[in-house]
Amino acid sequence: MTEIEFHRPTDLGEAIALLGDLGEEARVVAGSTAVSIMLGQGLIAPRALVSIMQVPGMAGIRRSNGHLEIGALTTHRAVELSPLARETIPVLAETFGLVANVRVRNAATVGGVLAEADYASDPPAVLLALDASVVARGPDGERTIPLNAFFKAFYETDLAASEILTTLRVPIPREGTAASYQKFVTRSSEDRPCVGAVAAIRFAADGHTIDDLRIAVAAAAETPQRFAEVEATARGAELSDELVRRLADEYAERIDTLDDLRGSAWYRSRMVRVWIRRAIQAAVERGMPAA
Repeated sequence: MTEIEFHRPTDLGEAIALLGDLGEEARVVAGSTAVSIMLGQGLIAPRALVSIMQVPGMAGIRRSNGHLEIGALTTHRAVELSPLARETIPVLAETFGLVANVRVRNAATVGGVLAEADYASDPPAVLLALDASVVARGPDGERTIPLNAFFKAFYETDLAASEILTTLRVPIPREGTAASYQKFVTRSSEDRPCVGAVAAIRFAADGHTIDDLRIAVAAAAETPQRFAEVEATARGAELSDELVRRLADEYAERIDTLDDLRGSAWYRSRMVRVWIRRAIQAAVERGMPAA
């Protein structure tokens, strides 16, 4: 068995240079929660691992120009407990708090869950619905990648081999927006989702007409699924059971669902319908004034 090189750069420039030298045979690691499993199962066999855990300035949560900016080395647990995240984007803190268990959340990083592009993860779909983007740094400088262009396929992203994801940027939703993520697991409570659904809704001043509605689905296909053209058909309409059923049906019909140990493609298609409806209902209830 070939020994894997392990590198611990102490600044971002050094890390990027290492990736440039090592090419596609290297893999960036941070919390290593996913990489450890994939190495153990023989799913990956990199020549080298480049740990960025000693690179300074890549953790933390701050508010900037109408966004939450979250450093790539920020842990899931830090987002879950962040007063700023809970105040500005509660669904974000709640979703990171649903991942696995506390031990995992204390190690897993925000940059890791995005760069890994694991189809059965909770946060990516929520971030997709929130119009988030990531900032990546490489030898040619920095670029911003919207999440709707970031995820490409199973465990594949738009990151180049020598690029490192440094920051997640999430627009803070407009006042009056309510959102909910609903996670359906078929095995243990700590398992990854069979299907997840997020809905974010905002009503017009009349309280009945939909001003904005966003829907995204997790774990049902190779990448998180969102269909802006379907969402657009709800704007200007009044919320009704018939509208919610139609939206759920259209998503289920468009998603090329997959088979795995958590559920068949047939089952997932049906669960997409169920959990989108539940996510919309939960978001509406969350947005209702307190009695």
